[in-house]
Amino acid sequence: MASLHCNSSVNSDANDEIKEKTASEMIETVAEPRGRVEVQESAWDSAKNSPKVILYSIGACASSMLWGFDIGVNSISTSLPGFKMVFGYEYQNELLISASWNALWTAMTSLGMLIGSIICGWISDRGGRRLGFAIGSAVSLLGVGLEYAANEPGLLLAGKIVNGFALGFFLTLSSIYASEIAPTPLRPALTAAVNLFINAGQLIAIGIGNSRFTIMSPASYKVLFAAQWSFPCFIALVSIFMPESPWYLCRKGCVEQAKKSLERLHLKTTDTSLILEDIQATIADEQAIANAQQNASFMDCFRGTNWRRTRIACGMFAVQQFTGIAFYSQALYFLGISGLPVALTFQLALGGFGVAMLGNIVSWFIMNYVGRRLLLLTGIILNALCLMSVGVAGCFTSMAALYYIGYVMNFAQLFYAPTVGAVSWTISAEVSSIKIRARTQSLAIVTNAFVSWVMNFIAPYLINTDQANLGGKAAFVWMALSFFSLIWAWFEVPEFKDRTYSELDDLFTRKTPTRGFRKQVTGTRLDS
Repeated sequence: MASLHCNSSVNSDANDEIKEKTASEMIETVAEPRGRVEVQESAWDSAKNSPKVILYSIGACASSMLWGFDIGVNSISTSLPGFKMVFGYEYQNELLISASWNALWTAMTSLGMLIGSIICGWISDRGGRRLGFAIGSAVSLLGVGLEYAANEPGLLLAGKIVNGFALGFFLTLSSIYASEIAPTPLRPALTAAVNLFINAGQLIAIGIGNSRFTIMSPASYKVLFAAQWSFPCFIALVSIFMPESPWYLCRKGCVEQAKKSLERLHLKTTDTSLILEDIQATIADEQAIANAQQNASFMDCFRGTNWRRTRIACGMFAVQQFTGIAFYSQALYFLGISGLPVALTFQLALGGFGVAMLGNIVSWFIMNYVGRRLLLLTGIILNALCLMSVGVAGCFTSMAALYYIGYVMNFAQLFYAPTVGAVSWTISAEVSSIKIRARTQSLAIVTNAFVSWVMNFIAPYLINTDQANLGGKAAFVWMALSFFSLIWAWFEVPEFKDRTYSELDDLFTRKTPTRGFRKQVTGTRLDS
């Protein structure tokens, strides 16, 4: 998994030819449709013809399960009496975790993710996707070790940061790898699988934590930390056997290795030479436009049409947080200090994450028919309405209102998971240009980490009884953010359904209006 040393010229004849062409002429060249045979294939037929692609994509996306488990650990540990006895304090005859400690506890992972995702883009662009997974696994093993050994807050937070660093690698690479090896009909399902595994990780953590509530020693929560070791071990094993991304290899000029990678990813009956030609043609087209318009640099993500694509990729993860996921993740702790029976809060959490996994699987099927944009807009609206109802219920002090808040906070995943939760990962993975995909996705995960850090830092202060003590009324904050997200998504996020990467390049290059992506035919210039 060392860095590759190949001829960096992807298509030397094409690159020589574009020197004599203007940027306008190159845009006309890119407009030629490619890959339409692949799109015309149904998702079911594509799945039957690509079992190994599905297997390796699932292996890559499974790395995101560690983040879900980490989120679950954050929620569960602050509810365990054994954890509160070590890291909490007594307030009005009740064990509490201070708002500042709770905020730091949930935010340190995001800080590590922010750093890790930036470095991952640089490493994976030079050493490959497999090397990135291997490095992330090694760092995670260290981070989990620090968490397990910690008996005081400083070391525990250090472990969270280190493990978050690894998560920055995993979350950046999982959607990149799946999007680069998946045929167009399978791309929505395989990239959305990231969110499925995040929910699965949370469900596993809740299941383990549910059996530790009666234990009053540090063993109650240390077993949760130890269980995290299984994830980097699995990911390290997968990285040994997984083929390198053919898109990465072609960009490095390693055409023969890319061909071998495609042969490992597809059945013997598949003509991989056609796939290889399409990859080379798309990369050559993007490089041609970049050469014709400007000199390539690290700042490409913020220049020209790439800036629009970067905004969308990053904005999707801001939308995830703005629609209330940080508020929902506080359900176990909040409901516990509000007086709801502890056993019920765990049962609701298990049921909620089970619904989330089901909803994510449903999204695989409806995304190919409904499209990304409609699912996103619908999901934002439904989550805003859920948050509004929780806020209204929070204005009352009855047990009926508390029960209502408990059920809605956990089962809001019924609306969130198949819409915003799943679509965000798919759109973010699809929207960037091939040439700077790793860097764009790194910026997207940085945005995810930063906004997640802010939201998770604020949430405990809004909820804690010794702070703002808003209770359910805190939902109004995320309701307002949801309506802001709706306005942004309406004007900014286009429809990517059934579009190949070369077609998306064409549509963005022509500055196609947001609502024109669905109906615009590639290869024809817009009148406007």
